[in-house]
Amino acid sequence: MPDTMERPSQVTIVVVLIWIGFALTVAGAIGTILLGTGIAASEQSVIVEELKRLDLPEGWATTVGPIIIVTGALLFVIAIIEAIFAIAISRGSNIARILLTILIAIRLVGGVFFLISSWGSQTFGLGVFMDMALGIIVLLLLYSSASNEYFTDRVARA
Repeated sequence: MPDTMERPSQVTIVVVLIWIGFALTVAGAIGTILLGTGIAASEQSVIVEELKRLDLPEGWATTVGPIIIVTGALLFVIAIIEAIFAIAISRGSNIARILLTILIAIRLVGGVFFLISSWGSQTFGLGVFMDMALGIIVLLLLYSSASNEYFTDRVARA
């Protein structure tokens, strides 16, 4: 019996989906940092007027830009974590599979709460359904019989 096992297609699909998520997160991080930089460089009176229009406190005018920049930086950290998951799962790490399962479960619970709390409002969107469906698909792929064999055999041989 060889020391390494061929990765099943289900696991490869999950890894590809994680890398796609990584790329989208990096793009979102770049966009968020650019947005925060634009806001921080804007004239204060324009920011104050926009905050008034949104019925938000005017005192936020000096902090909105830097907070958005920090949010973009945190998105980069999330992207790095996604890359680590992609690499670990592609190598057959059962610990990474369990951690990813926990994170997807938390996202699914959060999605359900969001749907319940925003039903019928303007913030209700199709994106939450798509995110939840993708999470369920990833879980089904991660726990198919071929995937289970791939992850458990790796752990037993290590």
